Amino acid sequence: MKNLEAEAIRLIKQKLREKGWNKTDLAIKIGMHPSSVAKMLASGQVKLDRLKLISEVLGYNFLRVLSDQIEVADPPKYTIEAETKERLRELEIENAVLMKVLGK
Repeated sequence: MKNLEAEAIRLIKQKLREKGWNKTDLAIKIGMHPSSVAKMLASGQVKLDRLKLISEVLGYNFLRVLSDQIEVADPPKYTIEAETKERLRELEIENAVLMKVLGK
């Protein structure tokens, strides 16, 4: 898997080129100083909340694209042990008896 932050920066630069924007254009739109944007793009690091804002400004969901690159195995299915099943059955019986006693 690629470094996701570096991939985000690559995609941001690509979208800027497609729109014909420069770093100053982006800086103005997201309320940052142009040198801060240049530093962010050069560093290969971007904060999550900033990436969300850039997504909104550029009209491109960087978060979705990046999430598609994460490989996560399906979590194991939870199985109830025999003891737990038995205890659950006992509690259900107890609940039914109490409901009868209470007249519900």
